[in-house]
Order: sequence, then C-alpha cells, then structure tokens
Amino acid sequence: MAEADVVIAWGHGSVPDTVKPAFKRPTKFLTLPNPNWKSPLEGLGSVRGILQKYASGVTPLRVSVLGFSASCQGVAAVLGAPDGGFVDAAIAVDGVHTGLPVTQAAMTPWFNFAKLAVVNERLFVISHSSVVPPGYASTTQTAEWLWNTITFEPTPFAAPPMPDLTVPPTSVHVSAGPATGKDRTIEYPAPAWKGKRRAGGLVVLGLSNLDGPGTADHIYQAKAMLPMVLTQFLAKRWNEMDPHDMGQACFIGALPRVVYSFHPIQMFLPAEAA
Repeated sequence: MAEADVVIAWGHGSVPDTVKPAFKRPTKFLTLPNPNWKSPLEGLGSVRGILQKYASGVTPLRVSVLGFSASCQGVAAVLGAPDGGFVDAAIAVDGVHTGLPVTQAAMTPWFNFAKLAVVNERLFVISHSSVVPPGYASTTQTAEWLWNTITFEPTPFAAPPMPDLTVPPTSVHVSAGPATGKDRTIEYPAPAWKGKRRAGGLVVLGLSNLDGPGTADHIYQAKAMLPMVLTQFLAKRWNEMDPHDMGQACFIGALPRVVYSFHPIQMFLPAEAA
C-alpha cells in the first residue's frame, strides 16, 4: 500500500482543490458524508474505521481532521474516539459549540487535544467569528474558555510567532431569506481581527463581525479563513516535518498503558508502554 498523510473532512467544509497543491508530501484527502447530531462518525466509531472504509489502499503516516460549522461535530467525535490519539492535527473553523454554561465535561475532546497541542505534541487550530447563536455557547465563548483554561492567560500572545496570516480581499454575497435577512454583499478587504493567539501548537484566531446578522461572517470563515489555515499551519507543518523521523516530530498519542506510533508500518499496532 502507498504511504500518505491523510486529511479527514466532511462534505460541509472539505479541503478546497486550490489548497491541495500546498501539501508537498503524498496526501490523501477524504470527504465523509456530513455528520449528524446522533451519529457524527456514521457508526464507524474510530479513526481506524474511517481509514479502513475511505482509505483502504493507503498506509497512513499522519492524520488530520478538519471541520467547518456543523462538521466540527465530526472532529469532536474523532478526537473523543478510543483511537483519537492517532490524530496529529485538528482544525475547527467556526464550529466549536456547546450548551451554556461552557463546562470541561462538554469540552472534553477539545480540551484533551488542546493539552497536547500546547506542549507542541499536536497542532490544534481554532478559527471563529463573533456570531452569537440563540441559546447555546458561541464559537467565541468556547475558544475563550479553551484558551483561558489551558494557558491561564487571558491576554493574547503568540509563542512561537504566527506565520503569514494574509488573506486576499474577499466578497461574500448573502441571498435574501427568512433566516438571512435582506440580499447583500459584504466586502472583506482583510480579516477583521479580534484576536490572534498561539501557545505552541494551540492556535486561536478570532474575527469580529462585519455583517449585522453575522451570516456573511460565518461564510467568510469557510471561504477565506479555512484555506488560509490549511495552507499556513497544516500544510507547512507536514511539509517541514519528516513523518519517518520519530525523534524530530512528536507523533505519539498516549492512552493508558498503550503507546500508539505513527511509524508507517506500526501505526495501528499498539504496544505495551515500557
């Protein structure tokens, strides 16, 4: 079987074709059916199950999960799966929601992954708008909770420094409708930054809204922020790190008494920890 890195995404927020050339090493891009509230993993229940069904001819080196809006349910489900420790990178674009108040119990898969990212064992990028949803926590609230809980530092900082976060001028058209309001086009000459934070591999990128109801701001996240984050964070990470050099890159997900290695031959062979 051919070796490749694997990006797992869903129909609602898959990897754009324009971004794929940024990945210089062999990479398999998977697009799963959109997740639903009851069964985000379509009954597969694990990273292994997804790869066996959608990438059976690939020996996976590194695995990333990507979500936008509702498909972040799938990301959370993968991270919370028994073999979620296999995941090297998680990207959540304007879709990390919970009920109110935000609690550690509700944020468990995100919180556990963030703990690995902040010590540079994983990459975890959250991008959010400032849309306020009715009756449940916004992506701003969940991002703030996660950052403050992990870093104990509400003041924004970036260590190491951010890569180039330039986004080309973008127009977002919103068609008139009961849920969207009047027909309009919102111009985004550049991201309306609300905060740029980084602690190791944990990155939180927040934007203010330019559209009153926020519909265009949510669309902007998928149209502009998603490709930028994939290019400047995930592709750069995977391009610069040799997946076969276990001393150079931290691709080990530890579960109780078991160590999972991302070596291309041993990826799915658990070995008792010494």
